[in-house]
Amino acid sequence: MHILVLPSWYPTDEDPLKGSFFAEQAAALSRHGHRVSVTPLYADAPSGVFVKERREGALTEYAVHYARLPMHLTYVRIVGALCKLLRGELSGARPDIIHVHSFQYVKYARALRLLFGIPIVVTEHVTWFERGMLSEKKLRRITRDFTAADALIAVSPGLREQIRPYCGGKEIHVIPNLVNERFFSGGLRTETGDTDFGLVSVGFLDHKKGFDLLLRAFAAALVQIPAIRLTICGDGGERTSLEALARELGIEKRVSFLGNVPREEVARVLRENKLFVLPSRTETFGVVYVEAMACGLPILMTKTNAWEMLVTPETGLAVEGENVPALTAALLDMIRYYDRYDKERIASLCRERFSEEAVVGRLTELYEGLIKK
Repeated sequence: MHILVLPSWYPTDEDPLKGSFFAEQAAALSRHGHRVSVTPLYADAPSGVFVKERREGALTEYAVHYARLPMHLTYVRIVGALCKLLRGELSGARPDIIHVHSFQYVKYARALRLLFGIPIVVTEHVTWFERGMLSEKKLRRITRDFTAADALIAVSPGLREQIRPYCGGKEIHVIPNLVNERFFSGGLRTETGDTDFGLVSVGFLDHKKGFDLLLRAFAAALVQIPAIRLTICGDGGERTSLEALARELGIEKRVSFLGNVPREEVARVLRENKLFVLPSRTETFGVVYVEAMACGLPILMTKTNAWEMLVTPETGLAVEGENVPALTAALLDMIRYYDRYDKERIASLCRERFSEEAVVGRLTELYEGLIKK
């Protein structure tokens, strides 16, 4: 099967983490027998439009670089470039499915379906619905685009309920993001001989990830269990203020801010610790939680959109958001009764639900159902 992936954002040399889960899903589809063409769009051309091609096995990226034009002419320019691609490079093996990630680029997929008759699948990821960041005008456009899609996917049950009012009664499938195989293949959490109990967190250092809540809960837990430490991977606009908060709380010697850690190194850092915690204020899924589970770590999270599909008595705990005392109590509980968590069982459950095989299998079943219609 040939799948054309149209991501609403995608990794760049300057920001390799941007849309990394889109790129990883596309690569996984190609590893599991599909031909995959990815068409990221970049508004960085000095003039006109050009396409850069990069091949890797059964996956080919056709990066469309364009210069913006006034009014609706940018839309016309991009549709023209995509049509040229389908009539040229892809004419010998026209895609069977167009898979759009997030609502922003459904408008281009709709034009391609009209011209080439290719079914559209849309996966929604963004937190913007929950956070009230979309105007009524934008929501009307989203409703039009979602209603026109041949299949809709949300990455969590909570997100499904948030987009339901804009889907015209269509069925919304829940298919999560997948865990890159590197998080399984390197083995499980290892005992380092460190006398401290290691906590780890990974994420962009902004308000919605709740690192301020984590630092306050960690400080309270440290009073009762002094032999704990916290490692934070990630960078962002709040790093300076978070480092200042750690000093204010008197915990700066027990907290390590590693900054941006390459994806291939995140798994190693996870395995060097015992418990993953990230008290996000909002999440549609949270791939970092399942990456930690793949390494055998139990997780502590807040009750965001995906918590019910991630947290069980075997995998960890979830607490209400914005509640530092509850987060502290959960931290202490998980540290004191850590032996109840079986790392092999956590990784096994993660593989069953979130591995490449599991997610690609569900996507393939959905694609095949649309093609047979």
